[in-house]
Amino acid sequence: MGFLPFIKFALICLDALAWPLFALGYPLRASIHAIETNSYSDTEKLVTYWVIFSLISLFEHAFMGMLQWLPLWPYVKLTIICLMVIPHFDGAFYVYNHFVRPCINVHIHTICNWFNKFQGSFLKDYVLAKADKDVKGLEKPIASES
Repeated sequence: MGFLPFIKFALICLDALAWPLFALGYPLRASIHAIETNSYSDTEKLVTYWVIFSLISLFEHAFMGMLQWLPLWPYVKLTIICLMVIPHFDGAFYVYNHFVRPCINVHIHTICNWFNKFQGSFLKDYVLAKADKDVKGLEKPIASES
């Protein structure tokens, strides 16, 4: 009778117990192994895992308000992480090559030029507004002196 409550407790805490083990523990061990063996393919797969893991973490951080309303989100996240970690599937490498890489390669120069143009117009508008404000601030003391 004492074993059944332990099993129930373990199942209730599955996401809390499995998340660090699968998401951080095994990839950390595999990363250390890849560094020590100088394996280029293992290192490439693990770097893609850490990139996807950080994207998932950023997504979760940005949309936590919405995700807390989804009761199965921790289990969905755990399943995604497990599929990315299992070496047989190469899930992180697949996700990176089919979803992240196409988004990055889509006219990166166009995106950089757009950002630079936006940054330039923003700075120009800011400088002009600041100069206009300073000129208006100087007009009052000059008008009061005469």
